Amino acid sequence: MRQTFFITAALTMSLSLLSFSQDAHAQKIKVRKVQGNKAIVEFTGNLNQGSTYDLISPDEFGGEEASNNRKYVVGVNFAMTNTKADAANSVNITTFNLAARFGWNFGSFEIGPMVGYASTIADLTSTTYKLGAFADFNIIPNIPGEAFLYGIGGTGSFGQHDPGSDTVVGDYKYDLFEAFVGPFVKWFPTGGPYGFRLDAGYIYQRQSTNTIGTIAVSGFAGNFGLFAYF
Repeated sequence: MRQTFFITAALTMSLSLLSFSQDAHAQKIKVRKVQGNKAIVEFTGNLNQGSTYDLISPDEFGGEEASNNRKYVVGVNFAMTNTKADAANSVNITTFNLAARFGWNFGSFEIGPMVGYASTIADLTSTTYKLGAFADFNIIPNIPGEAFLYGIGGTGSFGQHDPGSDTVVGDYKYDLFEAFVGPFVKWFPTGGPYGFRLDAGYIYQRQSTNTIGTIAVSGFAGNFGLFAYF
């Protein structure tokens, strides 16, 4: 078993963002009853009796919110990790990860397939290709107009690693399984369909090599993502 600690700025940033209060969330109004030009509504914020409030229509924002129903999501995630095994004569390994996803948004949860590519630079350069799926549980439902939300997410994937001429595992490609779980934050700067994402959590990888058997790698990981809903 090799224990690996993944060093990334996204870990610190995501934990900081989780401290934001729900005051940063979009306020919502639910219409209960309408009669003529009068209505009974429920409002998520604080209202004062006798006060007058202005409601801004989506058209005043260029219609972006009106056309954004957030049913589907496409996104890419980036990560850079620096790891070192506890075996003798081990060297630092820098890995660049890129993952793309497409999924369905059901408000409280999202799910869909994903593909991944990784390039590892140590004494030699190796590559990894992965295919799997992701799932997000949104503690704050992901609905149109919501500007900031957080939750728990996870991914699972199978792939193949080409170590090149790595003398540790021989000149053979090998299969792997990878799983990740941890908290995330999503931020929509304008409340529209485009936003940013930060993840931090625990990662586990099982490598099935042809020369030294099965190797397990685990530790902490973080990544940054860009996404769009439509």
